[in-house]
Amino acid sequence: MNIILVSSRFSRALHLGPYTVAGLVLLFALAAGGVGVGMGMLLGGGQARPLFTLAPSPKRADLDALAIQLGRLQAKLLRLDGLAKQVGIKTGIDVAPFLSNQPAPTGGLAQPERALSVAGFTQALAHSTDQADAYLDQMTLAQTLLLRPRGWQLPSRAPLAAGLQSSSFGWRIDPFSGRQNFHEGIDFVGPVGTPIHAAAAGEVVYAERHPQYGNMVELSHDNGLTSRYAHASKLLVKVGDKVDAGQNIAEVGSTGRSTGPHLHFEIRYKGVAQNPLRFMSPEAVTQVAAASD
Repeated sequence: MNIILVSSRFSRALHLGPYTVAGLVLLFALAAGGVGVGMGMLLGGGQARPLFTLAPSPKRADLDALAIQLGRLQAKLLRLDGLAKQVGIKTGIDVAPFLSNQPAPTGGLAQPERALSVAGFTQALAHSTDQADAYLDQMTLAQTLLLRPRGWQLPSRAPLAAGLQSSSFGWRIDPFSGRQNFHEGIDFVGPVGTPIHAAAAGEVVYAERHPQYGNMVELSHDNGLTSRYAHASKLLVKVGDKVDAGQNIAEVGSTGRSTGPHLHFEIRYKGVAQNPLRFMSPEAVTQVAAASD
């Protein structure tokens, strides 16, 4: 269907095709609906609902919360920059290209995009903050190692002279529940009474029975590093004792949450469990690997 409009205002007739007519009808319908809604709200005491609603804008409280998280992240980045510069000075590495005030080059193919919601942004910001915390711990440890005083040493010795490693650091099947859990140390199998040696010089900060670790010794090696020796049959030190690297501090047993005689050995940095094999000397790791073969 074609509609022809003739008016004295135009120099020629206007021909309206079927698609144009349909568009005009739809436009008039929307306009009429809007007028109807407006009249209904006026006459009905404002009870009518609008046809379209805009997405709510972020609340002031949400923005304030995000601003606080952003401020904390920026503070962590400043600390990371300071640590990086100190490590650079000590090692001679030029860290300027890696500092947070230098934008990292990026690129890639153009892909379909989607708008980032407030919830998505909050989640991404929280994840970045957690990553910054982990990097801070790693960089602080690196700085500690570079600036450590003479005589200070990592807990790098094997805690058993000859012990078979029976369980590694990380996720494993729990021997009691049959479910996966995170094993925060490594286990060495040995007969009851086998001497347990201090992995490094330190001070005894715990030496008593623990509900799950059984008889346990914990040594502080300063700079946030500690080592734990669990399930012992006998403790040979007490809290406050100063011990030397390699000194006998306990004997292998099966106390606490244990299925048999073994040593559960942990290394922690600021309370967070680390893989002990990363600290042990190459000779100690080779010794453990040879005993495990």
